[in-house]
Amino acid sequence: MDGAMPSHLKTLSCRGVREIAAEMFSGCGADNVGVEVEWPVFGVATLERPTMDILTPLTTEPLPADSRITIEPGGQIELSTLPHTSASAALAAVDTDATELRDRLRSYSFTMAECAVDTVRAPQRILDKPRYAAMESFYAARGDEGLWMMANTASVQVNLSHRPGGGHLRWYALNRIGPVLIAMFANSPGLGPDGSRWRSLRQAIWKGIDPGRTRPVPVGDSPVHDWASYALAADVFYINTEQGHAVAPGMSFGDWLTNGHELGWPTADDLRYHLTTLFPPIRPRGWLELRMLDALTPDVRQVAVHVAATTADDEVCARILELPDTQHLWTIAARDGLAHPVLAKGARTLVATAVSALSSAPETSSAADEILGFAEEYTHRGRCPGDDRPDLTVPAFQRRMAATRAR
Repeated sequence: MDGAMPSHLKTLSCRGVREIAAEMFSGCGADNVGVEVEWPVFGVATLERPTMDILTPLTTEPLPADSRITIEPGGQIELSTLPHTSASAALAAVDTDATELRDRLRSYSFTMAECAVDTVRAPQRILDKPRYAAMESFYAARGDEGLWMMANTASVQVNLSHRPGGGHLRWYALNRIGPVLIAMFANSPGLGPDGSRWRSLRQAIWKGIDPGRTRPVPVGDSPVHDWASYALAADVFYINTEQGHAVAPGMSFGDWLTNGHELGWPTADDLRYHLTTLFPPIRPRGWLELRMLDALTPDVRQVAVHVAATTADDEVCARILELPDTQHLWTIAARDGLAHPVLAKGARTLVATAVSALSSAPETSSAADEILGFAEEYTHRGRCPGDDRPDLTVPAFQRRMAATRAR
């Protein structure tokens, strides 16, 4: 789609929007799991941020498990596995390829850090692409959070196929446990932009960049309708022309569809591109992306991915859907973790359900043991991994709070 142009004629209708939204809920017929892991990259001795000249050569040679290497706007490096038939296989691929990638970086005197928010360096974008320049400018109109998100945060993402038999059971189940997963695995404690303490500072940053594209998708009776409505309401920040065209806040895709723009009317490709600029915690994309997890150490990452992936089982989904609704708890989960009783109960139930599903087969029994060990240390004690870390400090947010108090 790079270099595509809007149309001088109105070719996209509301029906077309719905059809494209429906594509995002159409599975491939297989039942796969993928994992994407990000790491901030630091100079070993200097803590400096890498340049594209250093990072680009690392992406040219294939990795042993064929994961894809992506360079993020601030120089974070990301591994995206191929689709695998099990969470264990996807995690093994991450571990194998991360070892190779770490060795490559070391040869340039750089290393990958296991942290969800880099508070050591001021945020800086190193990717010089029109899309990211437009994104930085768009977010800057709201505050500091946008550049911090782009350049100084890192996550673990779990990708799950849609149910091969059709239907939206997994969509409903994952949205039910999304806040629970945030609370269980929060790993970046610190004072957020609002001056309050968050278990997941990374989530606090994401919450502040643009609620229209980062808030959860409201879950109603029709996921296709809900996703189409979400996309239409979200602002456009970039029109994908040959040169690229930045758009200031205030023009939603629905506005563009209704009123047009001096460059033309949006096409189906423009909508598909717009969908890639939306970042809800659970995003449909022909599969389901779970985008809410902080970067985690390898041992905790194993637990989180296995817990999330058990929702591929219909019986697990059915059990999850018996839990209390948590749509109103996304922010509370990131701020308070398992201190909220509904989230604490949901986490204990989720652990028990995942362990029951995994312990029934010899090939996954070790994963069940890992989850039990994690739960004994954290979940059953109302704790999350971030409780073992000192609070992170973001000077820009502290200065904002001091200025607010001074007024």
